[in-house]
Amino acid sequence: MSEATRESAELNTALVPEVAEAAGELAEDFAREPPPPFQPLRVGLTLVFTAAAFGLYRFVLSSFWSSPAMGIHERVPFPAYAGLAVALLFGLTGVRAALGVWSPHLKLGLFVLAFLTAVATGVGGGRFVSYTLRGTRNPDFTLKLGEGDRFPDYALADQNGVIYRGPSTANGGATLIVVYRGDFCQFARYELGQLTANRDDLRNAGLEVVAISADPVERSRKLAGFLRSRIPLLSDEKQAVLGPLGLVQHHRNGQPDSAIPAFFVVDDAGVVRWVFTSPYYREMPSAATLLEAAATVKTNARASRRAR
Repeated sequence: MSEATRESAELNTALVPEVAEAAGELAEDFAREPPPPFQPLRVGLTLVFTAAAFGLYRFVLSSFWSSPAMGIHERVPFPAYAGLAVALLFGLTGVRAALGVWSPHLKLGLFVLAFLTAVATGVGGGRFVSYTLRGTRNPDFTLKLGEGDRFPDYALADQNGVIYRGPSTANGGATLIVVYRGDFCQFARYELGQLTANRDDLRNAGLEVVAISADPVERSRKLAGFLRSRIPLLSDEKQAVLGPLGLVQHHRNGQPDSAIPAFFVVDDAGVVRWVFTSPYYREMPSAATLLEAAATVKTNARASRRAR
């Protein structure tokens, strides 16, 4: 054994009792120290804020597609954005509450739970905002029809194969012509469902409703059955009307063409009296807005007759 090895062994032998003594003293000190208090209030607040963040986040994302209160048809759905912001605030509050827990192991568990919830809420909320502001935009289009122009004549089959001819009406009332994207679009399905629910009110206001898309008759039939709607869903698969109006979206991935949403109120002579389009296919007029438009058209028609 070399001299250096012998000296190292002697040093280690001398240190072993001192290390053992120090370890014993630490163990005694730890045994004498009381454990940190449980802090049930802080733990409960952490769990409540974390659960509230996740629950509100799920509620906004699940109810947005079927709730006007969430701003489904608004250009900027501020109610949904506000709900997501509050959910993120709840998550961050849960993180802050978890950091105040004294027990190290409990703090770590609660912090990870609250932190992951806050991250999921923030990332998911950001993707939702990006989708509503960028993912629901229509392609650039130019509507080739305005107020005062005559709506093109059409003879299109509805979901039952019945040919509807327009735009003039025989009953002297106005017609709401709704151009919708197709049965694949959840926003179009919801709007048609709303129109179905308010059809009687619209008819009482002197407004008949027809809807036009590029869907074939069979798909229109399935959509009408799904919505239990008696609104005529006219098939313009050959784009005889949608093409001249400039309301056709051509898809690059090989999917069938779809319509670009638009709303027209046409008087009994077939003249367009009110138009609604938007850069977003998600933005659509409410039933109240359509009733106001119908009332305006009716008032203007009466004034025109009196002037004659």
